[in-house]
Amino acid sequence: MKAVIIGAGLIGCGFAGQVLRASGYQIVFVVRQQILAAHLNRVKRYRVRLVDGRQSREVFVEGVRAVGAGESERVIAEMAEADLIITAVGANNLPHIAPLIAAGLQRRGEPINVLAFENLITAGPYLRDLVAKCLPRNFPLAQHGFASTLVDRAVPQRLGDPAQDELLTFIGEPSNLFVVDGRHLRPPLPVLEGMIIAEDYMAWIQRKLYIYSAGHATCAYLGYLKGYHYIHTAIRDAEIRDAVLAAMAEGQRGLAARHGRSVAGNESDLHKIIARFENAALNDPIMRVGRDPKRKLGAEDRLVGAARLAEAAGIRPEKLALAAAAALCFYNPADPSAADLHREIDTLGLGPALRHICGLDPNNGFGHFVAEVWSQLADGCWQKGNLLLSLEQLLWAWR
Repeated sequence: MKAVIIGAGLIGCGFAGQVLRASGYQIVFVVRQQILAAHLNRVKRYRVRLVDGRQSREVFVEGVRAVGAGESERVIAEMAEADLIITAVGANNLPHIAPLIAAGLQRRGEPINVLAFENLITAGPYLRDLVAKCLPRNFPLAQHGFASTLVDRAVPQRLGDPAQDELLTFIGEPSNLFVVDGRHLRPPLPVLEGMIIAEDYMAWIQRKLYIYSAGHATCAYLGYLKGYHYIHTAIRDAEIRDAVLAAMAEGQRGLAARHGRSVAGNESDLHKIIARFENAALNDPIMRVGRDPKRKLGAEDRLVGAARLAEAAGIRPEKLALAAAAALCFYNPADPSAADLHREIDTLGLGPALRHICGLDPNNGFGHFVAEVWSQLADGCWQKGNLLLSLEQLLWAWR
């Protein structure tokens, strides 16, 4: 069996390649950077170091090869003969690879599944629509599957220089679990180590987004305000730790009201997540976790989506409001999303920005609460270069 993985980054190599190789697939990476493609073809292997904060083990992914993304004929030929296609390029790059996938499908005689390992809830259907625009109207696209995929493992680092012959090392958590939206798969179904095929995919997505991802973002944005550089150092700050637990609990209670306790989990699940954040071996930078704040402040995303679900259940999302206000302050000049966020607030004002970015009314409900918290931050509690030393002054009553 052969799998084509489009993208050889942290998730492409550090998760998808390792899992598929363990499942018996031969791996062909489609790589944008020629220097990385040349390295994989020369060395033919790489290392994944799996760490949980207590112990570490290394897995060698052997026998890999790569094709440059610019070598379109070779990429198309590989996809025509593949048994599975994976994308791990980032949601913003899916429009750039859709024409290649469309061309590959036109060379095929058999159906195939395309799994989108992207940080986007509707990545599978979105990619399918992009591919459809590149195909003739009468092409039988319905025989091919385009499924969104939810990955449990965080892979924050790659070590090594692809210009050299030493092995590249990807550092990540040990979990092999990933959930695939079964509604969009087509037979024959792939059999992969760690894969869960779910018909209730949105419940799994909301569990991940509104608990784990909400906590991760809360830790990053509050850690940024207090001057921390890594998630494992920020979570050891007692104030941040308490706020992260409370924010996750708010999301969890909203989930329980919507999907039941079996989906939402219990308090012990929250402490297991905290233990993941404490994993110093990941050395996960706050700037990485906090990047792209405009997307992460979206109406259905980790902070606002969790808060809206909590509000619908009659829960006051106080710490989620603190996290959302902190996200509005997050600034990294190297992050276009953060720069756009600040430009929009500065140009339009907070109210219109909240409506446009978050879908929130700054005069009512959660939107009003976020606006109040942001106002306290902007009025002098915090400014760029002036670290927030304590969250105590931000303990206010719900209004």
